[in-house]
Amino acid sequence: MKTVKALLLILATASLLFSSAQEVVPGVGFNSALEIRPGTYSFYLAAGEVHFFKVVLEPGDIMVAMVRMASNQDFDLYLLNPMRELVGQSVRAAGVTDAVEYIAAERGPHYIVVAGFGGSTGTYSLTISVQKPKTVTQTVTATVTQKITETATLLSIVTNTIVSERVATVVETRSVDVERIPWTALGLAVLAGALLYTGYAASDALKTMAKRGPEPKAEEKPLMPQQTQQQEQQEQPT
Repeated sequence: MKTVKALLLILATASLLFSSAQEVVPGVGFNSALEIRPGTYSFYLAAGEVHFFKVVLEPGDIMVAMVRMASNQDFDLYLLNPMRELVGQSVRAAGVTDAVEYIAAERGPHYIVVAGFGGSTGTYSLTISVQKPKTVTQTVTATVTQKITETATLLSIVTNTIVSERVATVVETRSVDVERIPWTALGLAVLAGALLYTGYAASDALKTMAKRGPEPKAEEKPLMPQQTQQQEQQEQPT
């Protein structure tokens, strides 16, 4: 019995120590912000305090943060991105649940800030839910059409027959030997004298004939019958 009691005492003490070590404390600034995962947490906000939390999100993650409180309490909720820029807030009236929904645009810690309005203090619950974007698998079938161009080269041999005509001109040259008379100055003088003499003699003959007048014609004798027959035979064509 004593052994069992001692064992139970040891287990109870260890449980108390473990629960104390797992107690979470909200941060009081960006650097000390408490990193939390999707779930529901309960915290006490004293007068003048501001609680900081951070949730690591991936692009496309959808996060919803909600703060519930008593009807006589008024807590406000703010959401900031990794650049510590305000991307959402909820500042409803006292006793109304505040909620912020946000789709992450980048990867990194997103900050959740809870602050009291008008000096409100007390216990509140913080619920975080994160949904991953739906993955849609699309099968893309690509058909590649390859165009093949074939070029055929035909070699043509053209034979041209050229007929050339040549015109030959034959020139016949004949040499004619002309007898050359070796005229000399003396020969020319003799020839000229002979021509002058001939001309002079012809002129005298003409003058003499002119002085005498025309000569009487001789009387024609009548032809004999035999002579007439011979003449007719000569005149007939052979």
